[in-house]
Order: sequence, then structure tokens, then C-alpha cells
Amino acid sequence: MQPKRIKYYLLGLFITGMILFVVLQFNSANNIHKLIKGNEQLLQELNVKNELQKLQTNMAKTDSKVRGAVISQDTIHITGIEAEIAIIKADLKEINKIIKNDSTEKLLTQLNYLVDEKNTFNLMVLDTFYSQGKWAAEKLINNQKGRRLGEAINSILRQLDTTRQSEVNRTTHLIDSSGQKAQRWGTVLVFFACLMSLLAFLYITSRIHRQEQLIEALDESQQQEKKLATIKDQFLANMSHEIRTPMNAVLGFTNLLKAQPLNDKSKEYVGAIESAGQSLLEIINDILDISKIESGMMRIEATSFSLHSVLHGVNTMFKPKAEEKQLRLAVTIDEEVPDILYGDVMRLTQVLVNLTSNAIKFTSEGEVRIHVAKVWAEENAVRILFTVSDTGIGIDPAMQQRIFDRFHQAEAATTRKFGGTGLGLTIVKQLIELQNGFISVESKPGEGATFKVELPYTLGESLSEEGHHYFTENDQLPLHPDVRLLVAEDNRMNQNLLRHLLGSWQLQYKIVNNGREVLQALDRQHYDLVLMDIQMPEMDGYTAVQAIRHELHSTIPVIAMTAHAMAGEREKCLQMGMNEYISKPIIEEDLYRMIQVYIGKLPPRELPAVYHLPNENGAQHLINLNYLHDLSKGNSHFEKTMLEQFIAQLPEELSLLKQAVVAEDIPAIRSTAHNLKTTVSFIGLQDHLYPILEPLEKLQENNYHPGMVASQFNTLKQLCIQAVQEAIHILL
Repeated sequence: MQPKRIKYYLLGLFITGMILFVVLQFNSANNIHKLIKGNEQLLQELNVKNELQKLQTNMAKTDSKVRGAVISQDTIHITGIEAEIAIIKADLKEINKIIKNDSTEKLLTQLNYLVDEKNTFNLMVLDTFYSQGKWAAEKLINNQKGRRLGEAINSILRQLDTTRQSEVNRTTHLIDSSGQKAQRWGTVLVFFACLMSLLAFLYITSRIHRQEQLIEALDESQQQEKKLATIKDQFLANMSHEIRTPMNAVLGFTNLLKAQPLNDKSKEYVGAIESAGQSLLEIINDILDISKIESGMMRIEATSFSLHSVLHGVNTMFKPKAEEKQLRLAVTIDEEVPDILYGDVMRLTQVLVNLTSNAIKFTSEGEVRIHVAKVWAEENAVRILFTVSDTGIGIDPAMQQRIFDRFHQAEAATTRKFGGTGLGLTIVKQLIELQNGFISVESKPGEGATFKVELPYTLGESLSEEGHHYFTENDQLPLHPDVRLLVAEDNRMNQNLLRHLLGSWQLQYKIVNNGREVLQALDRQHYDLVLMDIQMPEMDGYTAVQAIRHELHSTIPVIAMTAHAMAGEREKCLQMGMNEYISKPIIEEDLYRMIQVYIGKLPPRELPAVYHLPNENGAQHLINLNYLHDLSKGNSHFEKTMLEQFIAQLPEELSLLKQAVVAEDIPAIRSTAHNLKTTVSFIGLQDHLYPILEPLEKLQENNYHPGMVASQFNTLKQLCIQAVQEAIHILL
């Protein structure tokens, strides 16, 4: 049955029930009314009967007093006769008032007449007694007139009593009938009320049951939706990885091809491949960003930042491209605009980068200008207006609202001439709306375009306290100000290596020493990726990534770094919640490729020529500096720093290992051996020292032999002393 028809049926049933209820109530009330009226009539008839009895009694009493006074000649009996006669008249008047039935009207008339005659006769007897004496009064009494009047009155009273008794019987029957009907209708009314209550209860319970079913279905639907969202997120992550990886490989090999000697035609082909690859990578990034926004995965993460630094970064990023097109790129900021703000610096940078990129792309001559002004301020709150204007091709007024729609550009020819997906401004608008801001555009064809973005911020705290924790190489401005990496590593040589690599790539990063500091850093600041060592003090990498996933509920990519090269180590890392695994010693190209895949914002890296320092006199040493040379790319200062760090750190770690061996502290032996593997890997001692360190790293209580461990330590000590001497000799 259709839901609409059910509503009509229920409405009809309700109206029918109400009509039936009214009818039942009316009949019940009517019978109760008859019952009440019958009781009133019965009371009235009983009152009439009582009044008739009183009248008869009073008349007999008066007649007796008159006879007694005459016979006994005692005037005491005469006292009060007139009052008795007055009472008789009052009783008769009350009877006339009560009885208004047409059937007894004639009898009442006769009764009134006879009572008046009887009263007159009694008064006449008394008058005769006073005036003529006893004999005359007795003669008057004995003439039978008084007796006939009395008999006539009694006869009429009996007729009236008989008539009233019939009326009482009729009224009693009416009362019984009305009472029985009222009882029946009352029973029907109670039954109907119970029936309606039962039906209402069944209807309500059925609706509640239906509602519970709908709630369960809704819960199941929401759970299914969450599962689908999870599947979608996983698909996006997989797609990001699977598509970006081959694309980065294509761009990387293209970059290598460019470094080879090519003829003009080949250079043209390689340039086309690179351009197409970059365009496809941008499309992939745009699709992933719009998917994140629409699925609610894009979160606004506020932090204190320097507005001048953001603008300087944008200016540095696009200045070469503007100069390439012979455009003037100007960035200005009003003096009253505060520098330190609290908001999502990543989303602001993304908005400015997108708008500036579009402005440069669609401008062939003239300038691109970025201007920042304060619109409104109150206490800690402030609204900032960002204006990005250009002197490019402009936008037709009729198309200005459509450019914010997905896959729309101002004209069809725009895509063919300038490229792009039509998603950039859509992402910009949604990012701005996520921050409770708005964007508008003013433009005329051929006269350029002006985009105005207004965003709310609060005044931020000074960055001086933690600004020194973010590094680039030689304090250079980062090429990617919207990218931040978090590095968790307790080994100082590894820290120096990662500082060198990330700094040379001009990436922002922060280094912490253990998993607990990782959680604190992620709680305070947004990062794009975590490089996580596995074995660290206080909290290891496995525990930290579990806390990231289950306590912080973060999906930030985490790349595990470990010196373990055992089979199944990568699977264990992925199972614990890591996204990828890289073994130590770290290969520069592998690390850059992983960061590029998971960040999705880094260009293919141009690999400089590898610089090798020749071995002195071709002599064979324990130390093999090939790996260090590959990392340094000819940077002798970095090589010197790493060797100095090795010379200082290796004796310390050997001392810790000796203490653990003497104390027979197996966990400390394993941990120190693991750290030593990392330390010696930078100067190519793997072949000589790993065969000693790996058994110590895997040492268990059931196979622990103090003599054997001491022998292994002594051998390790001799080799390390020789390696330190060689490192000192190289530095000298």
C-alpha cells in the first residue's frame, strides 16, 4: 500500500472514530439526562403524595377538634382551629402548585371546592355553638353535611393518590430504563475508548518500530558511507602513489635525457615530454586536492606564521618565471598590516601560488602585482585583503562567475592555448570558503584581471621561540614554503646527513630526537610528511606511528628509516602504519623519490655530476668514501663535517658497547650495535663491520656466550680504531 493512501485511510478512520465517539457520547448524555429528570419527577411525586397525606391528616384533625369542642363544651379544643384551617389552605395551595397535570385538574378543582366547603362548615358549627349553644351545633353536625363533605374529600384524595401512584410507577420504569440504557451506552463508550486506545497504541508502536528500522538502516547506511569513504581515501592514496611514481620516473629520466648531448629535434621532443609530464602531474594534484575538499578530508590547521615570509617565498618562487616572460612581478604590503598572524599558512600559500601562477600564465606583457592590505581589525581579530592583479588577456564579465566552476575556463580557446584543467580556481574558492573568507574578480577583456581574496585571521604569537628549529641549507629561502617535513632521528650523524640532503633540496624541516617529540610536534604544527627512525629512546618509531594513527587520528605519510635489512622488515613497517620503508644507509635518489611521491609538490630533481675524491696513492683502506662522495656532490665542507662527527661519535658508541658487554646487558648490546651500524655506514665500513655488528644486534639470552661476545667486541674495537686513524689521516 502506498504511503500517501495510508495517510488518507488513517484520516478517514480518525474522522469515523470521532463521529462514532460523538454519537456514543450524545446517547450516553441523553440517557443520563432522562435518568436525572426521572429522579426529579419521582421526587416530585413523592412530595405530592406527602402533601396529600398531610392535607388529609390536617383536615381530620380539624374536624375532630370541632366535634370534640361541641360535644364536651370545652373551649380548649377550639384553640388553634383557625390556625389549623390556615395550614390546610396552605397545604392545598402547595398541592395546586406541585400538581400541574391536565388529567388531575378537574379533581383538584373539586378538591379545592370541597375543602373550602368543609372549612366553611366547621366555622359555621363553631359560630352556631357560640351563638345558639350545644344543641343547635350538634343538630348541625348530625345533618350529615359535614360527613358527606369529608367522604367526598377523602374520595378525591384517594383518586389523586391513585393517579399519582401510576405516575410514580411510570417514572420509576422510566428511571430504570434510562439507567440501563446509560449503563449500556457507558459500557459501549468504554469499550470504544479501549478499542481506540489499543489501535492508537498499535499504530504508535508500529511507527516506533518503523522508526527504529529506519534508524538502523540509517546507521548501516552511514557505516557503509564511512566504509566507502575509507575505500575512496585508500583509492586516492593508491592512485596518488601509483600514478605519481611512474610520472616522477618519466620526468626524472627526461631530466637525465636533457643532460645528454642531443640534436635540436631531440631536445624539442624531450622538452615536449617534460611539458606534458608536468601538466599531467599538475592535473593529478588538482584532482586529488578537489577530492579531498569535497570528501571533507581537507582540514584547516592554524599556526602562527610570518606574512612577509610567505609573500617573500611566493615572490622568490615566481620571479624566474616572470623574468622568463619579461614581466614585472611586484609584491607590496601596507604598513598597518601585522606580520605575525595565526591561521593556515599552507592554504594561504596554495591560494596565492595558484592565483599568481594564473596571472603569469595569462599575461604576455606588462606586470603582475600582489598587494596586501588590512580591511578591518578589532582586538585580536583582523581581516586581510589579498589582491592579485595582472595586465593579461582579461575575462569577459559574462564568464566571471563560471570560472570558479569545475573544469571551466573563460573560453574554450583558453585551454587549447594555455593548458590547464579548470580546477585551480575551484580549489582556490573552496579553500577560501573553508577559512570563512570570500573571493571576487574584476576584469575586462584585454585589460587584465584583478582577484580579491579576503580572509580572517587572528594576531599570532612571536615565532622567535621556535623559528630556529626550521632549517634550509645555509638559511636559504625554501623553494617550497608550503612543504614541511618532520624528521625523527636520534643518531647525530644521521641528523647531519638529513640536514645536508633536505637543505640541499631547499625544503623546510624540523628534527626531533624520539617518538614522543614527534607527537608533540604534530600536535602543535602541520607537517606534510614524517621521516621516522625505528629505534629511538623514550618512544620508538613503531609506538609513535601507532599513536599518530589511533590517538591523533592523522593520515600524514610516514616513511620508516631503519638499518634493519632483514626479510619482512618492510612488511612489518607497513603493517604497523607506515606508508613506506627506506633502509640505511640512505640512498639520496630513493629518499627524494619517496618524498616527491608522497608530497606531490616537488619537481624532478636535476642531478649534478657526481664528484669523487681520489684515494690517496691508490692505497686500500677500511674506509670507503664512495657513499659519502655521492652524498656530498663535491661539497668538501659536508664531507669534513661528517668525518669529524664520525671521529667524535664512534669512540663514544664503542664505550657504550663496552659497558653493555661488561654488564652483560643484552638489550643495551643490541641497541648500541644497531646505532653503530648507522654510524659506520657513512664511510663504507659495512663490509668489514656488519658481519660483527649484525650478530650482536640479533643477540638473544638463549644464545648468549660472554666469551664469544667479548671476542667480537675486541675485533670490532681494533677495526674501529684503524678506521678512526684513517679518518684522521684523511682530514689531515
